Amino acid sequence: MVMGNPNLRILIVDDTAVYRRILTEVVESFQQDYEVATCPSGRLALNRLDQAPVDLVLLDVEMPDMSGLETLRVIRREHPATSVIMISGTSSAAASYTLDALAQGALEFVSKPEGTDAEASRAELRDLLRPLLRHVQTRRNLQAPRPEPGTALSPRPVPPPPEPTPPPPPPRRMAPLPTRFDVLAIGVSTGGPNALGELIPALPGNLGIPVLIVQHMPPMFTASLAEHLNRNSKLPVHEAIEGEPVLPGHVYVAPGGKHMVVRKLAADDKLIIGLNENPPENSCRPSVDVLFRSLAAHYEGNLLAVIMTGMGADGCEGVRALKRRGCLCLTQSEDTCVVYGMPMAVDEAGLSDERVSLPRLAPRIAHLVGGGRP
Repeated sequence: MVMGNPNLRILIVDDTAVYRRILTEVVESFQQDYEVATCPSGRLALNRLDQAPVDLVLLDVEMPDMSGLETLRVIRREHPATSVIMISGTSSAAASYTLDALAQGALEFVSKPEGTDAEASRAELRDLLRPLLRHVQTRRNLQAPRPEPGTALSPRPVPPPPEPTPPPPPPRRMAPLPTRFDVLAIGVSTGGPNALGELIPALPGNLGIPVLIVQHMPPMFTASLAEHLNRNSKLPVHEAIEGEPVLPGHVYVAPGGKHMVVRKLAADDKLIIGLNENPPENSCRPSVDVLFRSLAAHYEGNLLAVIMTGMGADGCEGVRALKRRGCLCLTQSEDTCVVYGMPMAVDEAGLSDERVSLPRLAPRIAHLVGGGRP
């Protein structure tokens, strides 16, 4: 197929013919102006990219001859404008490779469905890929148009400046901002593994409060993420376990495929971790909203919430619930987000108290927890 200049140019790279066909069918089912080509290996994909650039590569993680990780490195070096989404298996090795790929510049990853129902697997892939393709399309549309050689763009009329947008009204029935904190809750999605890899290791070992994290990831991947964070952090980090106590100075990562909540033991009123497989919320399990509502029900205020890079609006209603109890909310600044979706939802709802760049998040958290508001 010869690549033209369509709305979005996509290259699918997988050594398995069946999966190349499945991904092609899924992408074409969106009925958008997408042009799709396929390659059976990383080397052939790189040759094709040299001949005809594309906007997006769907890249299998595990391939013979040249792995997805090796292929990604070359794409990021020689075709930096091309977005890459990794297509990963669900083994622990694949999860580790995928985290490496995200650290090396992949936009996001999608895990291959494991079910035996072919149509259900296609539907799962459609749900995972649709928002990612829309994001890549939007980012492409925001780029300045490039004239063809030998042609000139007609001048566009300059629109009048927009009317200033009034700030959103302050949320109603909110409790006063806390001056000390008993728990730190973090919600994050697309771009999150790298962002957490910068934030969590920078937190001090004497933080003194529990840290609960919801990162939108499937099973296996959250365990690898927790192990990676634990190796590099001063605080102990692990994937949360049903029934374990919520302890100060520990970091709990919600397991992929399960909602994480906190519960009180009737005997001594202490908080423990609860996990469940209730229906997804905001198409997510684990969901930030589920965790945040649980914290609002069990903490007497003094809550610090952080909403980081991610697609969608999961966490916004959870922050609203926390605000009614007494919460200070930080949102990651747009310029340091891979996808300014989840923080934007909180910002636009008037629920963010501070927008903080990623490099400044850890020192800001440490200052708030250690010394309260200035």
